[in-house]
This record gives sequence, structure tokens and C-alpha cells, in this order.
Amino acid sequence: MKAILTMLATLLALAAVATAQAHEGHKDDMSDAEMVQVEMHEATAKHEEAAGAMHDPELMAQAHPSADGVGERQTPEQALEAAIAENRVTSTGDFLGRLHPIAAHFPVALLLMAALAELLLALRPALGLETTVRFLVAGGAIGALVAALLGWFAAGWRLSDRSQTLGIHRWNGSAVAGVAFLAAWFAFRSNRRSGLRVTLAILAVALVVQGYLGGEMVFGPNHLGLE
Repeated sequence: MKAILTMLATLLALAAVATAQAHEGHKDDMSDAEMVQVEMHEATAKHEEAAGAMHDPELMAQAHPSADGVGERQTPEQALEAAIAENRVTSTGDFLGRLHPIAAHFPVALLLMAALAELLLALRPALGLETTVRFLVAGGAIGALVAALLGWFAAGWRLSDRSQTLGIHRWNGSAVAGVAFLAAWFAFRSNRRSGLRVTLAILAVALVVQGYLGGEMVFGPNHLGLE
């Protein structure tokens, strides 16, 4: 059980580090091309370091300790502690920005389910899903506002970005929050459902685009391999 908990903790720590590093370049207002260049430089440096270690007896001894335990190789626990220390929160704004990936999942799920429920209601009015749609839209609108605000903390409070991917992600996410509140108004105040259905359709498309852009920032350009 202890080994399983250690493995899970390691994966969570590495995931947090990866998320922080994915947004580090965006905080520095780097362009997409500059971020790719930095990643390539880091990968080359690691490759050269590994190649140098193969020809350096001292480095080889550190990387491959002897059977009696002599050597400087880190244990998994030490590596975990180092990753946690490196990824330590530096400010309140930094902490709020790190909450953005967590908060973003809730409005995405709620608003997409609202669109699906409204589609089912259009096909079969007897289902009586009006209250369900209102609940999902209201929750999604509040969640979208929170996620958008946390996203501004994560990416920096500026109106333009050198990264085109981040710029579209920033303003598309902000627009999603605004349109979600418009959808909530239609759900609670309007007797005609045409306006609600149009806004939910727009939100469904915008959320798919937003998720794709988020994947581009975390996993790199063309992360789906479609190009």
C-alpha cells in the first residue's frame, strides 16, 4: 500500500510540475515559436548531458551506484521531495493561477451537459428537463466566471499576448463566461427557448475549441497529430 501511495504522490507532483512548466513561458509572455525553441534547447541539453555521462567515469558512478550502495543517485522519495520544493507556490496570485486547470473542468462539463439536455428536450418535450437545464446552465455560468478569473491569474493580467495560442485561449475563455451568463438569463427569464438553444450551441463549439487550445499549451503544438 505504501508503494502505491508513493507512486500516486509522485505522479501528482510530476503532473503539477508539468502544468506549472507549461504555463511558465506564457507568464513570461513568450511567443509559441519561442516556447518551442526553449523546449528544444532543454531537450538538447539533457541529451548532451546524458551523452557526456557515458564518457565520464565519475558521472557514470553517480548514475549507476555500486551494489554496496555507494553513489549519489536520488531515491524516488528524494526526487519527489525535490520536485515538490521546485514547484512551491511563490505568491497568492501564483496559487490562484494554479487552480485554473482544476476549476476549468466543472463549467465545461456542466455547460456541455446543459446543451445535451436541451437537445433532448427539443427532441422530446415530455421529458420535462427545463429545471435540469436551468440548474446546469447556472452552475456552468458561475464556474466559467471563476475559471476565467483564475485563468487571468495563471496567464498574467495583460490585454495582448505574444503567444497566439494563449491569446485565443484567454479571450475565448472570457467570452465563454459572458455567453454562459447570457444563456442563464435565457434559461430563467425568457419564455422562448430559441435564444437559449442558440447560445448553448455557441458555447458547445467554444468549449471544444477552448479544450483544444488548452491541450496545445500543455502538450505542445499539434498535440492531436492532425497536421
